[in-house]
Amino acid sequence: MKGNFRKFLWTAYDHLGGLIVVNLLWGILSIPWMVLAYILVAVAQGLGERFGLIALILAVEGVLFSPPTILLFCAARIWAQKREIDWKDLLAEGRRFATRAQAIGAALVLATFIVLVNIHFYQGIGGWVGLLLGGTMIWFALGLALVGVYVFPVLVAQDGSVWHTLRQSFLLVIDNIKLSFGLLLAALFMLGVGALSGVGLFCGAGATLALLLSVYFWELLPKYTGAAHPEEPHRSLREVLRPWEV
Repeated sequence: MKGNFRKFLWTAYDHLGGLIVVNLLWGILSIPWMVLAYILVAVAQGLGERFGLIALILAVEGVLFSPPTILLFCAARIWAQKREIDWKDLLAEGRRFATRAQAIGAALVLATFIVLVNIHFYQGIGGWVGLLLGGTMIWFALGLALVGVYVFPVLVAQDGSVWHTLRQSFLLVIDNIKLSFGLLLAALFMLGVGALSGVGLFCGAGATLALLLSVYFWELLPKYTGAAHPEEPHRSLREVLRPWEV
């Protein structure tokens, strides 16, 4: 776990400029989804505070799991594999995954909507029955969030169908539950920091999160393929503090 985080930090350090560029590109391409998200939240707020909260969660999810986001993961996969990006090829790859990325995003948003509406409904029932059913739906919501950690890394790595990607992501959660919780917490933290900083989400936070998830997924693959990754040379802080001596 610590070794993978170290690899993530060095990969991010090696591609700081690229992370910012691809994140800015994501921000520009995501404008239509952000506009739709804003409209959804604005309309839902007129129906009540609780509906406004549900709409906000769905809006954020719809923006995060959209075709522009797949570009972040395409770039992150290349960097995780210690390769350099050809920007023309990156855009072409993003277009190739766009339809499936949107379908996956729509499936997650729909499932989240059903779960949140059920939670709202069961809270209205009250008593131990409502508490039990509502608690069950909260576990379903957590499960969806954990699956969401893997869907785009799996999609760009395996180039499979929507169903195959969702299924493989679910199996990864089941087989790596501790890691999955850790990655989800890291994702929530990074998104929260990016959102609170304002420009952070558009100037590197999103791409950095995609890189984190992609590095951990890449390092997880040998567990299933049996093919070990090439050994990487040891690197120290001297490379950062005194790069002229490296």
